[in-house]
Amino acid sequence: MIESKYPQIPDESIDNRLSSQYINLLSERLGGSVIACSDEWFAESHNLIKSGRGIYKEGHFISTGQWMDGWETRRSFGRDQHKSEAEHSDWCILRLGIQGIIRGFDIDTNHFRGNAPQFASVEAANAINDVDTSTKWTTILPKSPLRSDRQNLFDCDNNRCWTHVRLKIYPDGGVARFRVYGTASVNPDHYVDGELVELSSVLNGGLGISASDSFFSSPGNLIMPGRGTNMGDGWETKRRRDAFNDWAIIKLGIAGSILKVIVDTNHFKGNYPDRMSLEAASLEAEEKPSAETAWQTVLSERPIFAHRQHIFIKEIETSSTDEFNHVRVNIFPDGGLSRVKIIGKPNWKLLS
Repeated sequence: MIESKYPQIPDESIDNRLSSQYINLLSERLGGSVIACSDEWFAESHNLIKSGRGIYKEGHFISTGQWMDGWETRRSFGRDQHKSEAEHSDWCILRLGIQGIIRGFDIDTNHFRGNAPQFASVEAANAINDVDTSTKWTTILPKSPLRSDRQNLFDCDNNRCWTHVRLKIYPDGGVARFRVYGTASVNPDHYVDGELVELSSVLNGGLGISASDSFFSSPGNLIMPGRGTNMGDGWETKRRRDAFNDWAIIKLGIAGSILKVIVDTNHFKGNYPDRMSLEAASLEAEEKPSAETAWQTVLSERPIFAHRQHIFIKEIETSSTDEFNHVRVNIFPDGGLSRVKIIGKPNWKLLS
């Protein structure tokens, strides 16, 4: 068996090592897309970047065979007369929705049991426009063994910024979903001096890192672009049956002073919180929020309402010179929010 430089992550570490610490740079909702692939005879490559892990419909056959929710290529023998089956590989080139530094991969073969690839590798490129035959590719995950019908997770130790990836599977087969986890790369040159920036946006490297409860949906939705499309596109907690309240912590992509806050309850009509407050903190580079974190009040507790944007400027209690890299959104007692946007003056020297 070929040994990989990047060992697979134990299953129990999935949430902590990838999805809870980084964003999926390849997410379709963030602009990720498929550029080209070598073959997609049984199932189309664009399925790789869809949400979820894919589904299986027993006995659902189409003209090419069993319908599969993923990317599946033909059997390799006979397709390339110059290579043996052992030497053959299929590939798919994808454009990241957010260019950034890659920290890990999830090559998910969910429901691919007798038709999963034996190995996979990943290459990356940094291209201003789309890739072409002159593009220089760098291997960031060497050829590594895959297991069928499960998530295959790998670390990536590389500090360069990438815009495209090429997934290779050996010799052929199917992959349900492909996630590329990492941190967004923010270029200060894309902003004019004095321009206010959405410090919390996922596009600027923001990350929903923890919450008291995320029963119905993830706090990571709070920092997505635009407004929520439905109640599932937000953060919603289960109904509390005690005297406490719920909260979510967001790591700002760019540290800075907070000058404007937007709290959006779009689509939350019978399940919006009665009240909310906002706190902020400035933590050291490797420090994580804890019970000892010194939170500073940005917005004191106040009522909010159903299905609307709440814009706060004059209500902000922190100074325009105070700089933060984390915020905690408190809701009372529970419920759902669509978006929380923290807008302010960035300190480019303190990119978090």
